[in-house]
Amino acid sequence: MLRVLFFIGDCMDLVEAKKNLESLHQDKEKLESLNHLNSTFQFKQACRQRINDIDRQISNIQHSIKRYARP
Repeated sequence: MLRVLFFIGDCMDLVEAKKNLESLHQDKEKLESLNHLNSTFQFKQACRQRINDIDRQISNIQHSIKRYARP
């Protein structure tokens, strides 16, 4: 289950962000490991779209971590 990022002022909860990244990476791995040999074209497209969405979310979270996380 994807968690919501919490912003406090200009600070992001780094722990939640890392949990989100881990969850997204796991979801992506599961989708990529599916055998699409006997899948419908529509299902393959849905999986590809979900992977693209996950990649976008991962990129956004990583950008937010770089921008808002304090060293």
